[in-house]
Amino acid sequence: MRKHAYLLLLLLSNASKATSENDIVLNLIASDQPKSSHSLVADVPSGWGAGLFADVETKKKPRFYDLVSRYTRQYNVPAALIFGIIKAESNFNPNAVSHKGAKGLMQLMDSNSRHWQINPFLPEQNIKVGTAMMARLLKMYQGNIDMALAAYNAGEGTVRKYRGIPPYKETQQYIKRVKHNMKQYDALTPSVGAFPSLFQR
Repeated sequence: MRKHAYLLLLLLSNASKATSENDIVLNLIASDQPKSSHSLVADVPSGWGAGLFADVETKKKPRFYDLVSRYTRQYNVPAALIFGIIKAESNFNPNAVSHKGAKGLMQLMDSNSRHWQINPFLPEQNIKVGTAMMARLLKMYQGNIDMALAAYNAGEGTVRKYRGIPPYKETQQYIKRVKHNMKQYDALTPSVGAFPSLFQR
């Protein structure tokens, strides 16, 4: 019996020592390592679970989400439409310049930038003017997104000339590309006015 009790005390002592040493090692590792800005759990006061899901939600939002949301609400334009245009026009590159001289996120021509007195490479100004232009086109074509996109791409005069979507492959492909892009943003953006949702949810 004494032999068994002695062995039990010896085991408990070793386990306590090992735990203490491990705690010291872990604490040293934790204190020596810098906090990663990409950590899903860094600086989360309400527990790791909240931090994990908060980061996942953030990653779902495309770039310039707040700017697009602000101006699409102001001009009553579907945010998914503006994101679809940005994706097709510049792939979210605010410094993009086309071979025709269109600039920025929504590829504004210099004539438009001069008219609105903006710097097209500044995301907020580009998005504001591009959204205002699209709002005007949607009103002109009574909410017909295909016609508005055709005019945005080929010009109002070209649409007027052909009395509809012009027979240009570039313009027809552009409309399809923007509407395809819109599908991935529709569920992430709020509905507005006459556009409750462009796709089934």
